[in-house]
Amino acid sequence: MYKILVAECKQEISTFNPVETQYEDFSINRGEELFSAHRGIESEIGGAIEVFSERDDVELLPLWGARANSSGSLAQAGFDRLATEFEQSLIAAKAGADAFYFSMHGAMGCTEELDPEGFLLQVARRIFGPQIPIMISLDLHGILTQRMLDNCDALTIYHTYPHVDLASTGERAARLLLRILDEDLKPTIARVVVPVLVRGDELKTETGVYGESIRRAQQLEQSGSAL
Repeated sequence: MYKILVAECKQEISTFNPVETQYEDFSINRGEELFSAHRGIESEIGGAIEVFSERDDVELLPLWGARANSSGSLAQAGFDRLATEFEQSLIAAKAGADAFYFSMHGAMGCTEELDPEGFLLQVARRIFGPQIPIMISLDLHGILTQRMLDNCDALTIYHTYPHVDLASTGERAARLLLRILDEDLKPTIARVVVPVLVRGDELKTETGVYGESIRRAQQLEQSGSAL
């Protein structure tokens, strides 16, 4: 029986927005509230629940979730409070855990900590150690930092913009996490930073050049060259 822990922390910010985000702007879900908020809807966790629920050998444990609308940078005091709640939820549930799925955005930012998602993943890795696989899912507009990659085992991202595949992104995350557990896989993640600024139309995945990159990545997955 696999014991898989699930959590969420999502916000997209713009540093050009002068209105800071506060802790009170987040919707917080604790324990079963997290699954109640996502079960049966088109979200990453909603999609992941569907896949995990197909297995009789999976025990899902919802921990904690925080979501806020897009705004300005998150006030550091607010992030510190979120990070403390996140850490406490992981510590309380870590005994006997086999894996951790963390639904994120990839474009959070604080007034002081510029890589809050990397910080949270670092906290998770410290708590779970190197043997527990950590799977994350992200918006394709996220910024992958090295700290994020150093502290997770695998990731999935949206394949569409405008975004219409939130649930399927969670489904792919769940399936990949189960493959890691079933087959004892040890994925290797690499990133390439491309110094280019792309206009909005070219980011549309149906018609823009970014869509060509997504389709190439899908071909690599289908061929077995990439997970």
